[in-house]
Amino acid sequence: MKRTAIGAAALLIVSSAVTVGTGGSASAAESCGYTTVSIDPTVTHKGAGTPAYNNGLTSFRGRVFQLRTEPAFDYSQGNIASGYRSGDKVWVDISVNQGKSWTQCGPYYRDRTYFAYHKYKWMRVCVNVDGYTQCATNGNRTGPDGSKWWYDD
Repeated sequence: MKRTAIGAAALLIVSSAVTVGTGGSASAAESCGYTTVSIDPTVTHKGAGTPAYNNGLTSFRGRVFQLRTEPAFDYSQGNIASGYRSGDKVWVDISVNQGKSWTQCGPYYRDRTYFAYHKYKWMRVCVNVDGYTQCATNGNRTGPDGSKWWYDD
């Protein structure tokens, strides 16, 4: 598929989200973004090849998860890269005010979220596995509560 066709497909975004303060949570599954599949061979993940960020990977209860990124169009996706089991949930938290409040895109009962636009936004991937929740423990920004986020300008 040519990049122009992919770019046009990116415009067909179906997006709804729940905005939540730092202490809140969203319970309903919400959609953000436009596809769950890789749209470009340049898809990688945040922190890849950077030991200071644990190569962008977070391990939790037998799963490894990451914030995948598609740099050509500035999109990111939460992904359980290994260890996924039926019943696991994954979502992406997005903040436009440096982690003071956020929009939760998900949760999704599968190994990945939809791709969401990340330019000028703070993003992190979170999972709920075996009834326990964990957000990524790496990122290039630190939120007001000490949590880690990824940011692209």
